[in-house]
Amino acid sequence: MKSIFKIIKATFLGGILFLAPLIVLLVILEKGYGIIQKITLPLAEHLPRIHVLGIALQELAGIIMIILICFVAGLLAKTAKAKNLIQKLEDGILSFVPGYSFMKNMNENIMGLESKDDLKVILVPTDAGLQFAFLIEEINENKFAVFIPDAPNPWSGSVVFVEKKDITDIDISQKQALACIRKLGFGSKVLLKNKL
Repeated sequence: MKSIFKIIKATFLGGILFLAPLIVLLVILEKGYGIIQKITLPLAEHLPRIHVLGIALQELAGIIMIILICFVAGLLAKTAKAKNLIQKLEDGILSFVPGYSFMKNMNENIMGLESKDDLKVILVPTDAGLQFAFLIEEINENKFAVFIPDAPNPWSGSVVFVEKKDITDIDISQKQALACIRKLGFGSKVLLKNKL
């Protein structure tokens, strides 16, 4: 009975961790759209009342403005000053948010963005056999902190400390490992060929 409750709890918490970034994104877009509408409303009143594909001109102008703002923000994010500011925010504030660094890194991989901070993918022994893990940091020359993600939701998992001798190096990317985890191991035959 305890194990069933544990599985239900882990699945529920994994669902929350999976949905949280999506909900935050939707809330941000909704708030941004509300702010943009306040700007576009006075402008749209001077335009003819036209509907394009069932969308009012005011709403269309708001959507286009959000797309333009996101594009300009993306261009600004590539500048050295913006990168320094983001790095300072991450080091000073966001690093204290539990799981922020890992979620940011995984989101970049899911969206196909290149990241200089890709986590090294390894295999570690568990009671159930070898499992994918991400090397988080070296504690000393013999002990390492690793994160073992759950499947199919890699947002939840366990932090364990393993010895160097228990780590099996595999030459695959974080993106490949995450895809295999989300697919419940499908594709591992090709991914791990000649690596075990």
